[in-house]
Amino acid sequence: MRNHFSKLVSLAVLGLSASLAMSTLVAVETKTRDRTTEILSANSLSSVVRQVADDVSPSIVTVYALRGPRMTAPMRWREEAKLPQPFHSPNHQHAASSNSHSADDQGSGVIIDCRGCVLTCSHVVENADAVFVRTADGRKLHAEAVICDPQSDIAIIKLESAENLPEAKLADSDDLSVGDWVVSLASPYDLQRSVSAGIISSTQRWVASSPHPLIQNDAATNPGSSGGALLNLRGEVIGIIEGAFTTSGEFQGIGFATPINIARDIAEQLQTKGYVERGYFGFETQPLTPEMASLIDSSVNAGLYVKDVQRNSPANHAGLREGDVVTKFDGEPINQSFDPATLTADAEPGKSHVMTVLREHKVVEIEMRMQQPPREVGPIQSEISPNGSFEYLDSSLGLGLSHLNMSIINELELPGDAHGVMITQVALDSDAYREGVAAGMAIACVNDTTIHDVDEYREVTSKLAPEKRVLLLLQSDQGKHLVMLHMSRKENDGKGKN
Repeated sequence: MRNHFSKLVSLAVLGLSASLAMSTLVAVETKTRDRTTEILSANSLSSVVRQVADDVSPSIVTVYALRGPRMTAPMRWREEAKLPQPFHSPNHQHAASSNSHSADDQGSGVIIDCRGCVLTCSHVVENADAVFVRTADGRKLHAEAVICDPQSDIAIIKLESAENLPEAKLADSDDLSVGDWVVSLASPYDLQRSVSAGIISSTQRWVASSPHPLIQNDAATNPGSSGGALLNLRGEVIGIIEGAFTTSGEFQGIGFATPINIARDIAEQLQTKGYVERGYFGFETQPLTPEMASLIDSSVNAGLYVKDVQRNSPANHAGLREGDVVTKFDGEPINQSFDPATLTADAEPGKSHVMTVLREHKVVEIEMRMQQPPREVGPIQSEISPNGSFEYLDSSLGLGLSHLNMSIINELELPGDAHGVMITQVALDSDAYREGVAAGMAIACVNDTTIHDVDEYREVTSKLAPEKRVLLLLQSDQGKHLVMLHMSRKENDGKGKN
């Protein structure tokens, strides 16, 4: 009996041990299986992001905007030394960059038309004297026209001699939801084809600088990203990257993009009209806190205080006054959550809107009609002044040229064996300007002919056929390099003043 009981206990212990071992084995297998599932899921997302980047990269370009005169650093300091209070001392240790004082900019862009239309941000290209893009396959294409809408910060670039470019696919940005995965594709810091991923934090984020709500996301956004593409996991553009919220100048996890539906509408208007049809009222407001409202009228605890009304504006003509408190807009009560940007969200010119205002403890209904704001367009001076500082003006290349001597060679830090003619001015609308030719450089050779002075340069170039390409060997403080330029038809070549 005792032996039988002992056998039963032994069997029970063995069974329990086996059960525990089996449970442990099952737990290990389950944990391994779960980890494998997680890895497969992560790899699946990585594969999707990789595929999106590969598919869309050909449609993304790096945008370069050039502003102001092109000068080498020594030439710039030479010009500054002529001022009453020169910025640089003779012993100033300068940086290697020849554009250290330049207002040039670099951003990104999205090809939306195979014939050469690129969508980008206005702040990247506005007021630029020359714009060009670098495509994903390395081609350099110049802009024949740039049309900006600074209010929305959207611009289009029309490229010269472009055809069969890869277009990006555009999504419907009204279908976005918070938490959706997004991929950004841009050229931050001129690092082409930079890919980042994140999620949408808000689909309707109003910020003070934008007339429309933006897409907030946490995909990396850095200088140079502006104008790039924010994509869904199908590889469709859902937004144009605008910039980021930052207190340090570096990315802090909050990026913004213009919804592509808005950007597409603006781009279409810029292409067809050259401007965006937009209405305005012509007044400024400030939201009232309950404490502020109570000091104006005890019957309200919220509203928009009218702090300024522009002269001859729709608001002025409708009778709105400084000091009025707007309590309703088109029948919608204005409370603490009301965003003032809603007033101009529907920006159709000619449309009437009704505002309920509180004025001196009385309720007043005011109807005003939106109008198209006046547009100011100023001409850009692009040609070389005939009274500029040069001995010879080569208008076929847009270059002002002067004699080169050893004193200037040393002053401009040119190579010791430098010779030829010194470039003193570069026309802002010339091919030379777009190709980076700058005042302070010297032309040593034209095609296969060595140049020693201005007269020799004039003789050699006068024999070249107009509307052809010409190869120049340039010398600068950075060394020597070749550049190929397109010659335009010569007109008004002549002498300038020293």
